Amino acid sequence: MQQIFILLFFVLVSQVFAGDSQKLRIIFAGDLMGHLTQINAAQREAKGKGYNYKPVYKHLKPYISSADIAVINLEHTLAGPPYAGYPQFSSPDESIFAAQYAGFNVIATSNNHSLDRGKQGLERTLSVLDSVGLRHFGMYRDTVEKDSSYPLIIEKNGMKIAFLNYTYGTNELVEEAPNVVNRIDTALIAADIRRARLEFPDFIVAFMHWGPEYEIKESAAQRELAQFMAWKGVSLIVGSHPHVVQPYSKIFVPGSKDSVPVIYSLGNFFSNQRDRYRDGGIIFEINLEKTGNKTSIVSQSYLPFWVYRFDRNGNVFRLLPECKTAPGCEEYRMKPADKKAMDLFFSDTKRILPNLPRRTRF
Repeated sequence: MQQIFILLFFVLVSQVFAGDSQKLRIIFAGDLMGHLTQINAAQREAKGKGYNYKPVYKHLKPYISSADIAVINLEHTLAGPPYAGYPQFSSPDESIFAAQYAGFNVIATSNNHSLDRGKQGLERTLSVLDSVGLRHFGMYRDTVEKDSSYPLIIEKNGMKIAFLNYTYGTNELVEEAPNVVNRIDTALIAADIRRARLEFPDFIVAFMHWGPEYEIKESAAQRELAQFMAWKGVSLIVGSHPHVVQPYSKIFVPGSKDSVPVIYSLGNFFSNQRDRYRDGGIIFEINLEKTGNKTSIVSQSYLPFWVYRFDRNGNVFRLLPECKTAPGCEEYRMKPADKKAMDLFFSDTKRILPNLPRRTRF
């Protein structure tokens, strides 16, 4: 009888400790662009009834929507008509509605196109995001709004995650008072990290819009800033803006056994850029586990995908993952030139990220 009680005791204790363990899966995607070709394609997909971006996400939706937190960089305004592409973007609201439909629930807004349509564009973009319940961080109507909502704190699965967001600039456009767009400034970043830590988060993410465009190697300035943030207490650094995938690395923090992961650039997400390296991107995934008061990184990986543009009485788009469990080029009777470009993107990405596990299933 005594042995039975001892066995039951250990079973109950193990269940209690197992219950203390919480898990969280976060994914990050790069630049959601708004080129005119994309706008026209969405209009074509809608068959005369507005704009429909949802088909673009057909093959990635199961993966994106399965994440607990899914973050994307919104690199166009939702300023309303007239809609326009480069150099000053304004896309239909359906663009972000489709991203939400696909599973994205957190929007980074500080980038070099934040002010493309000035004060009206900034404020309308935020209003559209608020209207559908999308959490966002990086630009604000005024300092009162920023002070009350930044750093963005998200509590999910028993964990508290703090999100920071900064851009290198806004294409020489200056926000009208009282609007705020977060700029890269080490004094500001250090103060924001201190403020984030006062919230006692389990994990701090810095989403950075930085680095030289179209360079597949990060710059010395990116490395220096990443080290600065890591040493100040950031847990993860994710980059956008170069429009190409850049390397993954780890920064070791003096006096700590932990290291801070850095993915310098996720590349494009949905874009009309077609040159080598620019015609696709990655979704970066990180899995966290919290036991007691300790939060650990359990795993990291990436899912590469290619932006397929093809003719269906005019250009339309699909995001195609390199994945054994998702449909591929056979479904679309892909032309040899397109298949070659897609395979080249996947091989290039594998070469750029040799030290990060690659997803082939979801």
